[in-house]
Amino acid sequence: MSPLPADFRAFHQLYRPAYVRWAELYLGARSDAEEAVDRAFEQLAAEWPTVLRLDSPAGYAWTLLKHRTIDAARARGRRPVVMDTAAFETHALHSAVDPIGELEESLSIYQAIRELPERQHDVIVLRYCIGYSTAETADILGISVPGVRSTARYARHRLKEALGLRDVPGIEDEEGRNEDGRPVD
Repeated sequence: MSPLPADFRAFHQLYRPAYVRWAELYLGARSDAEEAVDRAFEQLAAEWPTVLRLDSPAGYAWTLLKHRTIDAARARGRRPVVMDTAAFETHALHSAVDPIGELEESLSIYQAIRELPERQHDVIVLRYCIGYSTAETADILGISVPGVRSTARYARHRLKEALGLRDVPGIEDEEGRNEDGRPVD
């Protein structure tokens, strides 16, 4: 077997950590996540010359990763769990004056995130649940930085509507401000 091309190895090194974090969030186990990501990279390696000719190799790889993650969850007889477990892992929950109220709020937020359109969901999870910057999120998804900002703005608006709130706790814009321009504490 011939060695993998240098550009593929660089792509793998750059994206694998983010892909594993995403898959682990959904699959609930690091070993399952690594297996799903490895399967995605095996397919990418087999298709690499074709992938490089696409407008957005990173976008294609992201879609492939999501499919492999879903396949892994189904193969284990599970549904992806990101929004079920993330609510219990929020920092705010650990320091809340009213942990039960905080948990109810978190569960409502995560349910609303789960119901977002796919691109908005991906942006919100990468930006606010995992904690990637706007630029990192754009790179991972294979879209532009303004595209991430716009998508996040629309997603925040949808979340506010779904939750009946003026502001969505923990989800602010790039400058640390809510959609109405007020600083987030």
